[in-house]
Amino acid sequence: MIHVAAAVIIRKGQVLLASRPPDKPPAGWEFPGGKLEPGEDAAAAAVRELREELALEVVPGEVIHRVRKPELLLEFIRCRISDDAVPRPCEGQCVRWEDPADGCPDGLLENDREFWNFLISLK
Repeated sequence: MIHVAAAVIIRKGQVLLASRPPDKPPAGWEFPGGKLEPGEDAAAAAVRELREELALEVVPGEVIHRVRKPELLLEFIRCRISDDAVPRPCEGQCVRWEDPADGCPDGLLENDREFWNFLISLK
């Protein structure tokens, strides 16, 4: 089973999304994060992945949602960044901020779509 941590970063009502790096299919947009390494929990993986991929220092909070499939466990973790932090893509990806009130973003990957629907139900 693949175990993945996804960071949920909300600033001024908008959510941070990142494109998949060109060499890592599937193509599309996702909540930034990545696979857990041996001995890592989801919070530690989110911290490591955001540092590696977007040069962001995050403070992880609680797991707020899980997507479980036979081959995948995807944990969405609320994370905070400083008010002046700016994501700097390090792996050729792009980033964007999306307002959940605008509906599900085009190109959002399927597993992240499930969480997006959960996220907008919280409002």
